[in-house]
Amino acid sequence: MRASRRGIKLSELRMKFVAVEYHPQAYPAVEAAVLAALSDGAERVVLDLDSVAVLDSGALRGLILLLRRVRSAGGELALRSNRADVLRTLSVTALDRVFPILQPEAA
Repeated sequence: MRASRRGIKLSELRMKFVAVEYHPQAYPAVEAAVLAALSDGAERVVLDLDSVAVLDSGALRGLILLLRRVRSAGGELALRSNRADVLRTLSVTALDRVFPILQPEAA
């Protein structure tokens, strides 16, 4: 099932689990989509980082802020990426110890 909420693609992968494509430049829309998914009953939201051009300090700050919002709403936030540069940045910043990192699904 695919849906769109404020321009952000949502893919329901299974009950209570929603994936949102992360766009740091559109943080307010991403935050709204994530919080809406939680209010719609999702227990875990997965941010797909594959379309992120650069995971810079602003993007990392957004991830941390979003993690705090999701946890305060009683949800879980995980990250998913298939890009070595993104995974390396998460490792170097130790955010791979803060966020669960999921492997992308096989196509």
